Amino acid sequence: MTIESKRRAVFTVLSDYLRGETLWEAMWRWQNQFADKSQYELNGFLSQCGDIPEVSANRPQLYRQLISQLMANSSGLKPDPIEQMLQYRQQQEALGVFAADSADWSQAFSSVLEHLFGQLRSDTARQVKRFASEQAVRNGLPQNIAYAFTLWEQGGDPIAVQGAPLVQLKRLLNFVYIGLCEYLGPVDADRILSLSIRSAGADRRHNADPRLLLEK
Repeated sequence: MTIESKRRAVFTVLSDYLRGETLWEAMWRWQNQFADKSQYELNGFLSQCGDIPEVSANRPQLYRQLISQLMANSSGLKPDPIEQMLQYRQQQEALGVFAADSADWSQAFSSVLEHLFGQLRSDTARQVKRFASEQAVRNGLPQNIAYAFTLWEQGGDPIAVQGAPLVQLKRLLNFVYIGLCEYLGPVDADRILSLSIRSAGADRRHNADPRLLLEK
């Protein structure tokens, strides 16, 4: 079962018990800590949510329903809630609520770029970095982001994007992808980006799912 299907299954069950911010908080706990784990680790997830009254009061039912949904096909699941989750995350980031784990997104983004540029010839990597840097400036991204692109062009460390919000990291990655298309064509660009996302997903230096960097 894909992470998207598992996310839909968890959302299908939790949304019958939780509402509003409580629902999205629980969904992000699952996304960040349990999305890539076995469905048999649901007890750990429910323990993490033990401070939510609706979860602690209904834990046996929730466990049974989650297992049932995760073992079934996806035909009866609710749509993927990732758009609502990202909207909630961005709202909370604006309030500073999620500042503590913003490093995970920066680290995931940096891991993607390390794998991506590692697949390119040095001259192609320089061209893509320069293109992305120009796009960052042209599209009015913050100075610290544009400076990060300058560091890449000089052979620096992409971790200079530390603390950047997810929405900006997604724009940065999109500029890099467009640069790949410009210099290598869309087929190779898709292949390189997909492999980089998969490789970064196996990187245990962060808890964020790099695939969310591709979400619109």
